[in-house]
Amino acid sequence: MYEQLYPCDHCGGRGTAGFSQRVVAEIGQAGFDYGRFGRHAGPPKIGDALTRPAYAPKTEKLACIYCADCGMTTPWIAVDNDEHAALDQCAKIWNQRLDRPKVTDGDLRDLIEKEVGACDAQMVINLLARNEGDWEARGPIFAMLAQRLVDAAISTNDCWPIQPLLNDAARYRKLMQLVKWVDIDGERYAQFPKIPTPGDHSDLVFEDRIALAVDGMPDRDRW
Repeated sequence: MYEQLYPCDHCGGRGTAGFSQRVVAEIGQAGFDYGRFGRHAGPPKIGDALTRPAYAPKTEKLACIYCADCGMTTPWIAVDNDEHAALDQCAKIWNQRLDRPKVTDGDLRDLIEKEVGACDAQMVINLLARNEGDWEARGPIFAMLAQRLVDAAISTNDCWPIQPLLNDAARYRKLMQLVKWVDIDGERYAQFPKIPTPGDHSDLVFEDRIALAVDGMPDRDRW
């Protein structure tokens, strides 16, 4: 869904998923806390996703889409039991803040938004180079393709550059070195280690969270 997010309408920055929490009980209700976890905690803050102490009031997890540059954000949406559904709802609000044509089922724009990404730049340039006429009819289509490439390049610049491919290859190599053989009921299995991931990384992009978890694992003992 990250690739389908439009750049920030305010500064052109990249939309990012944010998580927080808030007290379920409201002021005056039983269970509301007037201390630092309740009234004095203030509104939800991006990144406040750590587990509260057992004596703290019950909270609910929240999600939003915010600009990593200027901080503009969508309203907080309660996650409940489906984090992806909450982020999808935030993404719809985020994309509606721009003055874009409405997308209808089967519309060409819908196809462009869902299928064309930053990696398709060469294909679009090739189409432009091979077009020899009918610019009046095809011009708006090329304009939508060009705009989509710009949007996708901004939204995926931090997630899918070429350099991390080498880093991902090194992480895969580390995982392969830590695999152990396990014999169960006469059958041999390859067992990968459990990889812990801190709770304060929950507001990061999925790929970045996995990368940090693998990077934090010790290298294989070569002795």
